[in-house]
Order: sequence, then C-alpha cells, then structure tokens
Amino acid sequence: MIISILMITGIFGQTTDALKKTRYGLELSQFITGSGFASGTEIYITVIPDQKKNLSLGLYFCPEAKKISGFSIHHEMSLIRSAGQKKVAPYAFYNMIYRITKTRGVLAENGPEAGYATYKSLEHHLGVGVRITLAKDLYLKSAVGYGVYLGSIKKPSDPNPVTGEIMGENGFGAIAKIGIAFVI
Repeated sequence: MIISILMITGIFGQTTDALKKTRYGLELSQFITGSGFASGTEIYITVIPDQKKNLSLGLYFCPEAKKISGFSIHHEMSLIRSAGQKKVAPYAFYNMIYRITKTRGVLAENGPEAGYATYKSLEHHLGVGVRITLAKDLYLKSAVGYGVYLGSIKKPSDPNPVTGEIMGENGFGAIAKIGIAFVI
C-alpha cells in the first residue's frame, strides 16, 4: 500500500515547475488589431508564478496622440510541459485592451480641438503565440489571435460610400503582436 501511495504521488505530484519561486518580467510589444486604430505599443509588468502561466498588466502608448492612452491585461498559458526548459515554447493567450484617443473625425467645431472626436475601445482577443529564447531570461515573443472590439472606430474620416455613415463601432477583428521580454 505504501508503494502504491508513493507511485501515485510520484505520477500526480507537483512538477518541478510548480516548485519554483515567483518571477517577474518586463515586456515591450508592438501590435495591431482590426479595430481601426493604428499600430500601438504596450509595456507590461509580468508576474510569473510558474513556467506554465503568467499574468501581465500594461500601459498602451498611442502613436497618434504620442502619449499613454490606455491599459492592457494579458494572460498566457503554456501549451507544453516544462516550457521554461525549451528553446521554443508555444502558448495560448487572452488579451484585453482598453484605449481612449482623439482622432480627426466628424465634429465641426471652432477652436484648437476643431474636427477632433474622442474614441474609446474595449477589445478582447484569444489566440496562440510562441516564445523563443534568445539568451538566459531574454525572449522574443510573437502571437496572433482573434476577438471582439466594442465601441471602437474604423477611421472616422472614411465614411461608408453608400450611406455616408461612419462604420465599425463594434465588431470582430484579429490581433498580431511581436515583442521582447526580460525575466528577473
């Protein structure tokens, strides 16, 4: 009976990944989504409780406004066992982006803000990616996914030629990301 218990705990016990201490990381990524915004940059602070998952909180930098204008949450789960020991490690992810920007649009006002409108977007994406080890604790990351955007834009200066209305307040769209990550 003792041998059976030892075999079961050996098979179903914690893996070496689960015994490692929590690590932290910093990631910089460039991405584009199908929601009508220009390509953007995110900087993340990541909490890595084990080699199988991580949670990142970040800020969104808008290149059009040249300032931080949103935030992002990113969660990853490894698709292989012992991902920390592999040179190339695939993962699944969930990504949420909330952003606010002022864009030339449909408003016809006088003054310094004439012709500008404020747009907000809440985007959710699921997808897959790959983490490639460049050096110890330095990684190149790439990911693609698909999701939904709510309250976004499809370039307000480009109305539908038939109806004359601005399109794209909500919908589905892809996301593509590439970045570099450093783990402490």
